[in-house]
Order: sequence, then C-alpha cells, then structure tokens
Amino acid sequence: MLNETTLPSIKALRTFVAVADNMSFSKAAQAIFVSQGAVSKNIASLEKQLGQPLFNRRLNGIELTSAGEQYLPKIIEALEIIQYTTESLVLIDQVEEVLSLNVTPSFASLWLIPHIQQFYDLNKNIRVRIKTGDGIIKKTNGESDIAIRCLSLSTHYENATLLRKEKLVLVVSPQLLANKPINTIQDVQHFDAIFHITRPRLWEQFKKQNQLTFSSNYSCTGFEHFYMSLEAAKGGLGLALLPDFMVHKSLASGELVNPLDISINTDYGYYAFIPSYRLSSRKIYEFKQWVTENLSENNDL
Repeated sequence: MLNETTLPSIKALRTFVAVADNMSFSKAAQAIFVSQGAVSKNIASLEKQLGQPLFNRRLNGIELTSAGEQYLPKIIEALEIIQYTTESLVLIDQVEEVLSLNVTPSFASLWLIPHIQQFYDLNKNIRVRIKTGDGIIKKTNGESDIAIRCLSLSTHYENATLLRKEKLVLVVSPQLLANKPINTIQDVQHFDAIFHITRPRLWEQFKKQNQLTFSSNYSCTGFEHFYMSLEAAKGGLGLALLPDFMVHKSLASGELVNPLDISINTDYGYYAFIPSYRLSSRKIYEFKQWVTENLSENNDL
C-alpha cells in the first residue's frame, strides 16, 4: 500500500495526464516543455510505483490500459482541485478576483466582448480573462474556470449547463437585397449561400425545414466561424445563417436584414462547462448567473 512517503509526485502525475491527452510521449514532451526521455522516465517510475502499466505500447502508438483509464479521471480532478485551491488561497487577500473563460471565437467576438462591461458594472472586483477554443471540452483543461461551447444537444455532458438552444436567422446585406428582393422564401435560391465549413449541412437543413427543393449555389469562399460569415454577409457575399443573439445588434442597426423573419432551429446549443467543485466560488456563481440570465431564450440582449 502507498503511504505519504511513496505517493506519486505532482510532476509524474502531470506527465501521465499530458501523455494521456496526446497519446504520444513525444507530443507530451512538447506540451510540458521537457525532453521525451524525461517523459518516459516519469511514466516508467509512476508505473513501477503503482505496480502496473498505465499504457500499452504498440508499434502504431500507445493506448491506456484499463488501469490507466480508471486512474486518469481521478488524477485530473485531483490536480484541478490542487490548482484551484492554491489559486484561491493566493487570491484570498487580494481585492480583485480573476475569472478565466474559454469560449468559442464567435461567442467571444459577437456576444461576450460587446456585453462584458455590463458584467464588470455588476461585479467591480472580478476581472475577466478571455481565451478562445472550440470543440469538445477536455477535463484536463485546468486553466479555465468556465468554458462555453456550441455542441449537439445532449443530456450527457458532464458538469454542463445548457444556456441557450441554437436558433439561426437568415441574414443578408441591405445593398444586396436592394438589387434582388426576397418577396417569398423561394427567392432565396437566387442568392449565393455563404458556406460554413464546420457545419456543412446547415443549408440542407434550412431547405428541409422550409420545404425547399432547389439546388444551393454556394459562395466561392467557405468560412470556419460565424463571426467570419457575419463579415462576409455584411460585405455582400451572399446569404448567411447566423445565431440570433450574435446578430441582434447588426439587425437592429440595419447593417444586415432578416427578410421575411426567416429562421431555423437546430439540434445544437450553447453550454457552460464548470467543474462541480468550483460551483461554490463566488466569481463563478456570479458569472454563471449573469450569462444564464442574459442568454435566456426570452432575452433579446
């Protein structure tokens, strides 16, 4: 049995998590800025200490053993608790608290940044640091207090709160619309559709929901993020499908138009991911309350 003098070192445990994240000793070495030899040595030492292998070494790569799969989530949680508790202790005598967010690029540029001053006004002693990311949340990301992602609707995301279901509105520049008016929904076939690279079926879904059968003409350029498609729509490159709360100000100002009040509901939603042990933090509670209220489907902010 392990005792306090034989517990694994933090260095060894962080190395284990890095290797599990990357499924590569060499990539893990790059991620934590040590040599590959140091990574191999730390893993071998940890496996010896535990008395069983954590990884299966194969010719085409490595994979977690059943012991490794069982060990990993608990170690991730333990390291995050250590980091969070340490940061909280360091900040205990400081007037300001720092809230670290990791959000999608479009959510940051089209909604969070334009509205963050309101949060500051309500919480004078909380400073916010915003980083951007995309895709599934890794539990190993201990750098952020809250992560916000747009993902397929599901009840199975761990530590996730659904903030808002996705509703996309059809938008076009008024200049483009002046040359070719949209009097009926069938008229959209006369415009180029701005293509969303990471959601390639959006326009097919749009046509299906609106019972349209024509072949789509796509813009010559595809875009990865909604904020890119927004600028393309403003520039008159074609029609775009964009989240309603992200284009609210552009529609209100007249930069873009939503002809015939056309929209579709998708099977995506915006989720806030917060580790359960952080929910008691005041700064996290205040931000969660604020973003939940302001992203409510009944709020047009």
